Amino acid sequence: MQPHWIPTPTIRILWLLWILAAGGIVWLANATHIDLWLADQQFDFSQHRFPLKHAFFYETVMHTYAKHLLTIVWLGLVWLAWLPAGAWGDRLSKATRYKLRWIVILALFNAVVISCLKHQMPHACPWDIARYGGDASWVATFSAHPAMQAGHCFPAGHTTSGVWLAALSLLFLPHAPRKALLVGIAGLAVGFILGWAQQIRGAHFLSHTLTSLWLMCGWLLMVVTFSKSRIS
Repeated sequence: MQPHWIPTPTIRILWLLWILAAGGIVWLANATHIDLWLADQQFDFSQHRFPLKHAFFYETVMHTYAKHLLTIVWLGLVWLAWLPAGAWGDRLSKATRYKLRWIVILALFNAVVISCLKHQMPHACPWDIARYGGDASWVATFSAHPAMQAGHCFPAGHTTSGVWLAALSLLFLPHAPRKALLVGIAGLAVGFILGWAQQIRGAHFLSHTLTSLWLMCGWLLMVVTFSKSRIS
């Protein structure tokens, strides 16, 4: 008898944690000043600018190069996922190709959803807010924003370049759940680091990055909850 994709009690716990995380993100963004405090640490009030906004490491390496590298990795996985059966002999099983397809689809879906949300949301980036030399007014992330304000800065977009790596955890299910958890955490960490690099530049608030991570976790939970796969 083949093992279940993931035990039902575990799924329930994961969904509960996901819901609690949503409440935590909203609380951090609206009930505390952590978004502003962190942005203040990166802003030079004497020079009225974010000193590292155009720093080579953050703007070129962590933004441009990282995005291109991870896109290449994704394209490589797309190629592997849709290789003809038997092209790699026994080294790439049907089950592995099935999981790879889920991974690349989740990555694309997440990027499209966040891109669409960004274009609809009025949230301003830190460098567009009057406190940091811009023109927009500061409004807590999960509060009503002025109708005419069009910041298009929420959720964090660059985070999606790396957070999809969390979906690689599917490769280790159902037989190695601990490895799956570690891989998932590592993927989220990559997304967070990319988001943090943008926060240092003044491009995003912490709540923007955390929301992007939260959304990716939601897509993953949907897959492990509703997939009927019993692939071993």
